[in-house]
Amino acid sequence: MSAIMIGQDKFKISEDEVAKRELKVIKVSDDVIQVQEEIHGIIALVGATSTVNIKKEELKNLIKVVKEEFGWTDICE
Repeated sequence: MSAIMIGQDKFKISEDEVAKRELKVIKVSDDVIQVQEEIHGIIALVGATSTVNIKKEELKNLIKVVKEEFGWTDICE
């Protein structure tokens, strides 16, 4: 299954550069999902820790996708 985009935006990182952010979700198995945050336009983080920032609207979209697309009917809003 391909990734489903649940959010995207752009933000200024310098006078001349704007980064593009995309938040996607993929079903890994029946009870596991993977949330991916892709940032284009800047050098990615280096290290062992990774975080994903999720906006309120993106969380609502995530809940909708896992219910409707992945069949997780026991997820509350």
